[in-house]
Amino acid sequence: MAKNKADLEESDVVDLTTFLDSSFPLLQFLREKCPGTFKHSQYLSSITDSVCVALGMDPLRLRVAAMFHDCGKTMNPKIFSENQIATDVDPHESLDPFISAQLITRHVSDSVALLINIPGFPREIIEIISQHHGNSVVKYFFDKSESEDDSKFRYNLSRPTRFESGVLMICDIIESKSRAKVQSGTLDIQEVIDTTFTDLRRDHQLDDVYLRFGNLGIIENTLAKELEGIFQKRVDYDNKAKK
Repeated sequence: MAKNKADLEESDVVDLTTFLDSSFPLLQFLREKCPGTFKHSQYLSSITDSVCVALGMDPLRLRVAAMFHDCGKTMNPKIFSENQIATDVDPHESLDPFISAQLITRHVSDSVALLINIPGFPREIIEIISQHHGNSVVKYFFDKSESEDDSKFRYNLSRPTRFESGVLMICDIIESKSRAKVQSGTLDIQEVIDTTFTDLRRDHQLDDVYLRFGNLGIIENTLAKELEGIFQKRVDYDNKAKK
């Protein structure tokens, strides 16, 4: 049985599976406040698991990092599109793009603030989470601003210095992009993978860990298979029967 947060002590050698238990308080809170983010985190945890196995890595730390990487979004759920429903007014419609970018980027520091106060939550996993956006640009709001200076639209955080942070960054971007393109009916899995790696290289986000990636083909092939499994086309048998 999983321990409650209050029962965990810093001196404990914590079994990481404790943090993956569906009854863990912060996971329950995330699912309640941010159902879209929670679902994204579940998919991301599954994808990172497969990538780690393909690379011969122990996947447990990255599974935990994936489940909690966006927990800071509980501070302001509706700012994030995955938690908006059809009847919601998008708050960004009335905000200056710079303000929107500031609200979006703070979710990483909010995640760190929540996790660092959980007794026994591993500091190395918090570091992985803190680097999963690096100092990248919030491109949607930068483009919307029509500014020529992207420095005000970047996460004010460290680029990945841990290999696991780089893996989490890649998987997070690719899962999010794929889901958005499914919703718009424009998903091309290979195109999403190719452009993600190209953009990260051009922006130097992986410079500190890139040489440790070895055979990128393993990561790319694993991601392609995982995304095909998640977003595979399904037959609408109800509509087919009506024809």
